[in-house]
Amino acid sequence: MQDLIHPKAAAKAWHKVIAGVTGKKNVFPGEKGKEHAAASNLASGARAIKAGQFMTYRFRILIQELRDRNVFRATVTYAVVAWMLLQVADVTFDRLPIPDASMTVLIVLVIIGFPITVTLAWAYEVTVRGVVRHEETDGGARRMSFAPFVLLVVIISAGSGFGIYRLSRSFFEPPVPSIAVLPFENISQSADDEYFSDGLTEEIQSLLVRINEFRVVALNSTYQLKNTDLDMRSIARRLSVNVLLHGNVRRSGTHLRITARLIDGDDGFEMWSDTYDRQLTDVFAIQEDIARQVAAALDVALPVSDARIAKLGTTAIESYDFYLRARDKLRQPKDDATITAAEEYLGQAIAIDTNFAKAYAALCETYLVRYEWSGATEQFENAERACHRALTRDITSSDAHLALGRLYYSSGQYGDSIAEFQKALEITPKSADSFIGLGKAFTKTNRSAEAESSFRQAIELDPSYWASFNEMGNFLYASGRFLEAARYYKDFARRAEDNASAYNNLGAAHYLAGNFSEAAQAWEESLAIKPTRSAYSNSGSMYFYLGEFETAVERYARAVNLAPEDYRLWGNLGDAYFFAGGMKQVAEVVYRRAIGFAEERLHVNSADADTMSDTAYFYARLGQKQVAEKLQAEAISADTDNMYVNYNGALIHAHFGDKDQALSALARAIELDYQAKLLQVDPGLESLRDEDEFKRLVAQRNN
Repeated sequence: MQDLIHPKAAAKAWHKVIAGVTGKKNVFPGEKGKEHAAASNLASGARAIKAGQFMTYRFRILIQELRDRNVFRATVTYAVVAWMLLQVADVTFDRLPIPDASMTVLIVLVIIGFPITVTLAWAYEVTVRGVVRHEETDGGARRMSFAPFVLLVVIISAGSGFGIYRLSRSFFEPPVPSIAVLPFENISQSADDEYFSDGLTEEIQSLLVRINEFRVVALNSTYQLKNTDLDMRSIARRLSVNVLLHGNVRRSGTHLRITARLIDGDDGFEMWSDTYDRQLTDVFAIQEDIARQVAAALDVALPVSDARIAKLGTTAIESYDFYLRARDKLRQPKDDATITAAEEYLGQAIAIDTNFAKAYAALCETYLVRYEWSGATEQFENAERACHRALTRDITSSDAHLALGRLYYSSGQYGDSIAEFQKALEITPKSADSFIGLGKAFTKTNRSAEAESSFRQAIELDPSYWASFNEMGNFLYASGRFLEAARYYKDFARRAEDNASAYNNLGAAHYLAGNFSEAAQAWEESLAIKPTRSAYSNSGSMYFYLGEFETAVERYARAVNLAPEDYRLWGNLGDAYFFAGGMKQVAEVVYRRAIGFAEERLHVNSADADTMSDTAYFYARLGQKQVAEKLQAEAISADTDNMYVNYNGALIHAHFGDKDQALSALARAIELDYQAKLLQVDPGLESLRDEDEFKRLVAQRNN
């Protein structure tokens, strides 16, 4: 680098030039105007010469400094690499699954990167010692050659490109649209035709779910808003959706008039609407057309022939009508009358079209509901036959796979259950019910992390679906995480305000967490909505632990009247009689009744550890020690980490006076998070209360 005059030295030199021209440092106005003007003009000219030459000098210094710092080379390299990157992106981005805004993002980043590159090039040098400040290179550090520098820039550019892609996917990919299908209003002259409008709603929702390009809210959530006074925007906010589909149906004989409207959830404006004046036999074509119009409005292109929306299961309108009547019954509260009616309608639908797979799947679901409701083993066998018949007619029926998954779950065939739920998800990947079933099956196979993940996926798919929150609460409840479970049960209650089970479950979670006042309040709210066996049983348990055994007997008896084949309710009633005083003979009769129903259940699912352990406990109360201990050992072997199985073991051993074994089982139950507050008031553990080990275990749990 050549020697240059320092700016301050140059300034002093120009001062000397000016002084030499004027003969003095400053010129002031005098009496002689001409002399003054001449001197002034001379000074102005000198200043102009000084300024021009000084600017030229400074520019030469800047250019030399830029060359010295390799800024020009870095800028040219950046421009070439950026140009090549944009050319490659322009050719490839359209052929890759990259968001449309990615090219714009890349251009903006290239522009932003230019001043950053120039600044870094000015301040730093790349040498064999690494990246150092420019001022540190005067010591003789050799600069890196141009080729490695270009390679470094290429590597950095490649990494930046990948980062751009990831950022564009995260921030610029459009969110998955979501839709809720509100119940279509029945405007027919006959109110009896409401089953048809509700069935049409369910079928359209099912078609949209199969498309799998957007999130569809479960019907359980939308039916709660039937006949609501809320406006469309409020409904959309409550269900967390972008758009709403609603309409009305008028049926007159074989003539059908259907109006459908798609509403923007943000502003309440209509996105699409149409009216169909057709014959009843055209109902399948109408459903398909509505699904296509909704998909088009949400920017989803469907093929001309799409099996996902064209395969409705039957072409026989009479069979389809009976099927819709059956689905209407299954949506109603489950009791003997509604289940029987559903069976009859489905039988008529199948008699007309013996290949109607959806009807068989619904029949499987109907029998399964009856089995779960009553515990009758013959209903299980009926459900199994119906499920297999559904799949022999349509192996791609997600309804059939879902029903079969539930059936295998109820029978303890958890591996097969998982496989069926996964098949259902392959057909309908956004099915919250399939994720719920999968989570329950994972729970039974001690795959807790996968179970919790499945429940969270169900909630993520449909944040408005109360069943997902309920099952997540059940999972946490069974895991001993009662306070966490209570939070999810509260979410369940907020999404299903008139659902008695929500408050019943909330009460149970508070009860096992030791919050008895909150439990009592929740159960009273549950009973106010609808008296159920669960609410009666749970409130009976609360009175049982409070030592009010006569009141507990009354509550348990009411529960048994509502579900006379539920062995657990008979067992609870037996406990209340056993400790009530003077009623042990009655308790023995009740325990034997409980054992009869429990053994029927074990005939269907011999691996059910909970039922095995409960049965062992009933035998213990009858004094049959050998049978009780054998069954309890089998239950422990089947599910070692079951909190309630270990707790039953403590009760059984305490009943026979085996305190050491009782305390050992109790320690395991506490380790699995059984609550100390219940142990302190449990009449079945009275014989252990004075034991030091019992006091230590309770104190440890409290801490």
